[in-house]
Amino acid sequence: MRQPVTILCLAFLMTTLMAACGAGGRSEVATSQTPTASSPSANTDKKVTPDEIREVLAQHDKALNEKNLDAVMATFSTDPKTVVLGTGAEERWVGPQEIRAAYTEMFKDYDAGTLQSNCDWKTGGADDSGTMAWLAAICAAKDSLQGKTREYKLNVSAAMQKQDGMWRFVMLHMSNAFQPPVTK
Repeated sequence: MRQPVTILCLAFLMTTLMAACGAGGRSEVATSQTPTASSPSANTDKKVTPDEIREVLAQHDKALNEKNLDAVMATFSTDPKTVVLGTGAEERWVGPQEIRAAYTEMFKDYDAGTLQSNCDWKTGGADDSGTMAWLAAICAAKDSLQGKTREYKLNVSAAMQKQDGMWRFVMLHMSNAFQPPVTK
């Protein structure tokens, strides 16, 4: 059973995480350029920068606002274990096919171009090899549905991995367990 509140909240994930990247992370961490998907730990002298992570988030956020499913999916790993989680146990989407289906439903739950968030607490980082990164935030979010503004609080976390030389989400989680959106 689909819970519209959590599905709607997942739609705000990238806006929220974009803000999270701005204040957290380790820009001093060494990274690697992944020459092939089968050798993710090949090292170079390049450093992981917050801008690398923010770029993926910006792409996802733009795709959400435009309701562009292919562009959203391009920010996810193709690994069949990639997962998106919501608040409840039934809100678990594993693998590209399930994640695509979840976003197809999410797009029905807000008006295009209305996604906004402000994260009061945020953090993030990357591993020493520069192949994994993580983000977490607590945010106030806002959107509209059929022209009616809605506001709610979100807890967000994400993990990213280098795949074919690009950062991709391997896990996204968003929850809003304490209260539903307020409609004005």
